[in-house]
Amino acid sequence: MIELDGRQGEGGGQILRSALTLAMLTGKGIEIHHIRGGRPKPGLMRQHLTCVLAAQTISGAWVEGAELGSTRLRFVPGAVTSGDYHFDVGSAGSTTLVFQTIALPLLQAKGASTVQFRGGTHNPMAPPLTYLKRSFLPLLREMGAQIELDVQRWGFMPAGGGCWQATIKPSVLSPISRLQRGELLNCRLSAYEVGLSNQVAERELQVFCRSAPMAVTETRIRQPKSSSPGNLLAVDLHFEKTRICLTELGRPRLSAEKVAGNLLKQVNRYLQSDAVLDEYLADQIMLPMLVAGGGEFRCDGLSDHGETNRQIIARVTGREMSFQDHILRL
Repeated sequence: MIELDGRQGEGGGQILRSALTLAMLTGKGIEIHHIRGGRPKPGLMRQHLTCVLAAQTISGAWVEGAELGSTRLRFVPGAVTSGDYHFDVGSAGSTTLVFQTIALPLLQAKGASTVQFRGGTHNPMAPPLTYLKRSFLPLLREMGAQIELDVQRWGFMPAGGGCWQATIKPSVLSPISRLQRGELLNCRLSAYEVGLSNQVAERELQVFCRSAPMAVTETRIRQPKSSSPGNLLAVDLHFEKTRICLTELGRPRLSAEKVAGNLLKQVNRYLQSDAVLDEYLADQIMLPMLVAGGGEFRCDGLSDHGETNRQIIARVTGREMSFQDHILRL
């Protein structure tokens, strides 16, 4: 058993999710103490417990401590098996984090899998499904992953109720190098709103376009099918050598002007750097790099999540992921 301290680094759910994925990829058992020890409410919450149960289901793992509020977990995986799976967070907790916990192991399975997720799709403290589809998955596909998504319904906080499905086929990942993004070719701005006045989306578009550091080539307002009201502002940046989607989630008592301003800050920070990956993608690409056996990406910096991820990968696998001169390498 490899023992891990859930208080290290950022002390959140990242340690649990990465450890579960690594355990399934390597076949090693893990024991985590002080789960989410750096958070005001430590222990397993619903979305974290769903990650554990999903990992247990696809790998036939022996598990001890899989219950709400648990601060200790032992997880010994078996062989990952393809199949038709359904995972319900049972709240507005993030379904995208559950997906990221099990996607890489299922890519190594012998057959194709379909996985249905129910719960939150656009959460403040997790990658929104829109970001997953338009930033994270395109990188995985470039590495060789065969993953397709079918979204039936969005689910905003606090109600949740989202529903979507991933089809994951056996794939061999290969290293890729992304050190330059090239010239910006076009920029598409999208405002999504459900159950709100259209003026919210219109104001977001107007405020963003008025102060944007680049020409916005297309704007649009969308009303996705959702079981709960909510709002998202997203900008797709298409460069010569890469694409990225940056998002900002609307929240109660947060004005349309503030949502647009927050997204503008993200865009300005990204464009003023030479980075190909933003700090969130830099964190999320580490485990795929490990599966691919290498790769290199230019990043502006690593978040606390990213640094924690590096530590967990080194602890479980003995592989050191370097970050020097703003380049992440394995």
